[in-house]
Amino acid sequence: MPVRQGPVLYLGAEDEADELHRRLEAILRYYGATFNDIVGGLHLLSYVGEDCLLGIPDHKGIIRPTELFHRLLADAIRIGPVSLTIDTLTDVYAGDEIDRNQTTQFVKLLQHMAIKARCSVAILAHPSNAGMATGSGLSGSTGWHNKVRSRLYMRSPTTAKGEEIDSDVREIQFLKNNYGRQGDSIQIRWEAGVFVPESGPASFERIARDRDDEQRFLDLLAKYDGQGRKMSHKVNAMDYAPRVFAAEKNGINVKRFERAMERLFEAKKIHVKTYGPASKTRSCLALGAME
Repeated sequence: MPVRQGPVLYLGAEDEADELHRRLEAILRYYGATFNDIVGGLHLLSYVGEDCLLGIPDHKGIIRPTELFHRLLADAIRIGPVSLTIDTLTDVYAGDEIDRNQTTQFVKLLQHMAIKARCSVAILAHPSNAGMATGSGLSGSTGWHNKVRSRLYMRSPTTAKGEEIDSDVREIQFLKNNYGRQGDSIQIRWEAGVFVPESGPASFERIARDRDDEQRFLDLLAKYDGQGRKMSHKVNAMDYAPRVFAAEKNGINVKRFERAMERLFEAKKIHVKTYGPASKTRSCLALGAME
């Protein structure tokens, strides 16, 4: 969806400036842009290995803004960004993660920054083991959920059996969304250093089906190979693998097996090998990468 254009502030505490620029280079390449296109617009602040606390508790347990908080707020008011992102929560918050009063106070500090700078403020946080197990994506107090206006959780999608569908795929779930529909989700895929949207409806179901098709192709190839029956990747061959496998009446048609075969070639899970005498060399499909 189109979003409001304008400057962006990013305060990161996990990566050096060089690493941020390497990641940004991949993003720019994907969108057909250059660093010149974002000069003066994107402000990257790297605080890796440095004190970057924005809120600390006083002797009464009240969360107080730090000098860095006030400097960041002053810069945000001066620059007028459309958004400010802080990465990550544990690097900038020195209070008790499970104390609801303290978490509420810290979220209010961020709300104050959003109001004064007239921008959105997002903060990244890592979920706890319990948060991942329950699917809540939380770590610590429920105050992190109750006091924010929106909360998104990025996770690796799994099958009903709990198996990972695809290591390159993520799902962003809207677990709280005061300004839109709750329960929506976005599917994204990691490609060449960038997360890009997965196109088409029911993407996860399609991905899971593709993986099942690939596994069925591998199983049938192993079965036929064990019987001494050579399968071909050539569409005009009598033993063209997708056509032979589709005839097994397993609910997968020729086109799906063809797409599965291409993905398996790209993943180096199958290859074409040659056999027979030099005067009459033949080729067939074989499992694994080419040696």
